[in-house]
Amino acid sequence: MKTWTQVGPMLAAAMLVMAGAANAADVKVTLTQLAPAGGVGIAPLWVGLHNGSFDAFDAGYAASLGIERAAEDGSAAQLSTIFAATASAGVQGTLPGPPAFPGAVRSLNLSGVDLAGANRYFSYAAMVVLSNDFFIGNDNATQFDLSGLAHGGKVSLLVGGAGHVWDAGTEVNDFRYSLANGAFGIGGGQTAPNQGTDEHGVVHLVTGNPYTSFASQGLVPAGYQWGALDFSGQGAFARVDIEVLAAPVPEPSSAALLLAGLGFAGFIGRRRRR
Repeated sequence: MKTWTQVGPMLAAAMLVMAGAANAADVKVTLTQLAPAGGVGIAPLWVGLHNGSFDAFDAGYAASLGIERAAEDGSAAQLSTIFAATASAGVQGTLPGPPAFPGAVRSLNLSGVDLAGANRYFSYAAMVVLSNDFFIGNDNATQFDLSGLAHGGKVSLLVGGAGHVWDAGTEVNDFRYSLANGAFGIGGGQTAPNQGTDEHGVVHLVTGNPYTSFASQGLVPAGYQWGALDFSGQGAFARVDIEVLAAPVPEPSSAALLLAGLGFAGFIGRRRRR
């Protein structure tokens, strides 16, 4: 016969598993590109939901390798690896498709999201194209608290735009090695990952018209019109909608199992007292 010492831990573990399952939600993340026609694009957006322990970057400090690769090459692979290793029970993904240019919409569904606990905080990052190492993202790990969606609903975040674009400080701004030049009628451009000149700087906000200070201005056609690319006075580049598709509800079978377990524990306790 099993004693309470043996049954208790097993029942506690079962209760924890059921609690996690009861809190799991299906969540849809959608990016809608809002930049003006001819404006900047956004590389595939990486998103991570965590308990507040994951901090992608800090302004005024050197960028992590994950942010460097995301900001220079538009690849979230390294950032995803770091998140998986450091964010316990975190849920993450990268919105599918090519870079989102004005008017584009990208969506991603995530399952098993615990908005009341392990996945209540939202982080994001993506390269801004055209650039060498510009990106959008949140430097405060707990800036976006989604716990209010634990029982369903939807929230929208505006990202990018004037005062909300970061320079990773990892690569010198130079049209010889910037990404997506051809889409904007500018010569030169990156032809391989991590190709530009190392800057050895820190993460900082982009200010002013961002492209007139780039090196190799000779690659820009004479009389080039910067209007759509000058985001120093523009609003948000994009809207990110986070919507709960299926709110967590206790499953009848789980509730029945829990009650049965508690009843069995009581029975064992009575047997021992006798």
